[in-house]
Amino acid sequence: MRKNIKKLSVMMLVLGMSLTANAQTTWDLGGNSNPTPNEIGTSSPTDFKFITDGQFRMSLTQQGRLGLGIDQPRAWQEINYCPPPGQSESGLIVTLNKCFSDQVLFDFSMDDVIGTGTVGPITGNEGSGTFKAPLSFLTGNITNFGFPTFNNKSPLFWVRQEHPNGVAVNSNSGQPEYETNFIVMPDGSCGINIAAPRASLDVRGSNRYNYPAAIIGARAFGYQPQNGQGLTQYHTQQVQFIPRLKANGYNQITQQGDQGMFFTDGKGVTAMNEKDGSNLNGSFVLAPWASQGNSDIGGMRMDAMGNTEFHGTLRAIKMNVDAKWWSDFVFADDYKLPSLAEVEAFIAINKHLPNVPSEAEVLENGIDVANMQAIQQQKIEELTLYIIQLKKEMEKMKADMQILKQ
Repeated sequence: MRKNIKKLSVMMLVLGMSLTANAQTTWDLGGNSNPTPNEIGTSSPTDFKFITDGQFRMSLTQQGRLGLGIDQPRAWQEINYCPPPGQSESGLIVTLNKCFSDQVLFDFSMDDVIGTGTVGPITGNEGSGTFKAPLSFLTGNITNFGFPTFNNKSPLFWVRQEHPNGVAVNSNSGQPEYETNFIVMPDGSCGINIAAPRASLDVRGSNRYNYPAAIIGARAFGYQPQNGQGLTQYHTQQVQFIPRLKANGYNQITQQGDQGMFFTDGKGVTAMNEKDGSNLNGSFVLAPWASQGNSDIGGMRMDAMGNTEFHGTLRAIKMNVDAKWWSDFVFADDYKLPSLAEVEAFIAINKHLPNVPSEAEVLENGIDVANMQAIQQQKIEELTLYIIQLKKEMEKMKADMQILKQ
C-alpha cells in the first residue's frame, strides 16, 4: 500500500512539474518545437516586443511593421532614437562588405571611376610612389574613409561600402575603409559619393571625360524604341552637368578640359536617321521666375541652334564679336566713292544713309552688332575721304586766291 502511495505521489509531482512547465511562456532561441519548429513569435494578433537589459528596444506589430526605438511604428519601418549624452547619434547605416583583404593601389593618372580602383604607380604632378585607395580629395572633404561628422554629430542615414577596392584597413588608424555612396547629415545636407557634403546636395562625379555627374530630366514623348528584350525604352528631355569634357564633347564648341551644362529634348536624329537622344528643337531658359504677363522681368533663352535671346541689360568689361567683313576696301584704288551730291539725293528720298538700315528695319529686326559696326566704320572711312577731298579743294582755292592777289 505504501509503495503504491509513494508511486502515486511521484507521478503527481512529475505531472505537476509538467503542467507548470507547459503553463510558462518561454522562448527557445534555438527554435520552438510547438507549434512549428525553428520559429519565434506570436500566434495571436498581438505585437511582438524585444527587450534587452530590462529596456524596450524594438517592436514588430501584428500588421508586420518594424519599429526600432518605437513600439507603434507609423510606417513599415521607423527608427526613433534618443541617445544618451556622449553616445553616437548615428541613424541608419547600410554597409556593403566586400570582404576582401588584398591591397589595391590607386594610379592618379587613371580616371577616377566611382567605386573602383586601379593598380599601378603614381605619375604626373601628384608625386611619386603608390597610395592605397580610397582617396582624400582636395575639396576639403574626406570622401572615402573615417566616420564623417557635422559639428560632432553623426549621419542620419549612411549608405557605404566596407573594404572598397579591396582595401582591408587604413594603414594609419587600423580601422576599416569605407566608400561613401550616399549620406544625410543632421543639418539636412546630402552627399552622393561625398562623405562630408558642403551643401544641401553635394555630388561627386567621375573625372572621366564626357561623363555626367548629374542628369535631371523627364521622359521625352514620341519615341519608343525596343531593346533586345523587347522592353519599351525612352530618351529623356534633360539637363546634364558634365565636370570634365573632351574637345567637341557634346558640342563642337567644347574645348579639352571644359566643364559644361547641356540640354536636350531627347529627340535628336543621327546621320543614320536613328534617334540618339541629342537635342532636336529644344530650347533652354535661364531666367527669374516671374508672374505671367510681367514683361519687365528678363532672362536668357537659347534655342536649338545656339541663338541666344537676352531680356535685360548685358554688361561686360570686354566683348569680342566675330566680324564677317570689314570696310578697309574703301581705301582701295578702285573704290568708287559716292559723290556728296549722290549721298544728298539718296538721303532726300530714303531719309537714311546708303547701305545703312532704316529706322523701321532696326525697330523690327534689331541690330546685328558686328555688321552694324562694320557699316559705321565704312561711313567713317568714307567721311575721312570726303574730308581729304575738301582739304585738297580748299588748298587749291587758297593757291588760286594767292595768284589773284598778285
